[in-house]
Amino acid sequence: MRAQDFATEIVVPTVRDYRDNRRSRRHAYLACIVTYHLKDYLVAEGAEVEKTMKSFGSSRSFEALRAVCIASKHTRQDPSDKYPNNISFAAGEDYDRPPALAGQAVCGLSRSGDAHGGREIARHLGGLDIYSSIKTVLKNYQFYFGDLLADADFESC
Repeated sequence: MRAQDFATEIVVPTVRDYRDNRRSRRHAYLACIVTYHLKDYLVAEGAEVEKTMKSFGSSRSFEALRAVCIASKHTRQDPSDKYPNNISFAAGEDYDRPPALAGQAVCGLSRSGDAHGGREIARHLGGLDIYSSIKTVLKNYQFYFGDLLADADFESC
């Protein structure tokens, strides 16, 4: 399977499902897993994904996806020699962020103007929104590897 096929058939519909269920842990984890592992398909076609992802200013988003992926498979993700910038995370440490709507908003947790709510990790880092991290990584995949992902409709996610 080519990267473009994986993106179109697996990544895009999975991220759309998460977009429509932003407070769901299951949808968040699955969207992180398929988005992060799109890199393997890109690498198989000759892309230098790790180096490229570390070179742009949104590497924190890439590391957030990696943390969720590793922890969902191995229960925990900690910094290591191989990935010193890893975000410490254990499966289940993500948390629900209620929307900023009357009767649902939670002071110090909900974000002004957020009508959807979401899931976050790394409260100790100020909270990293999983959906925003996925969108950032997809934008960068498209920007840097667009020739391999020409038909992938990441904008619809």
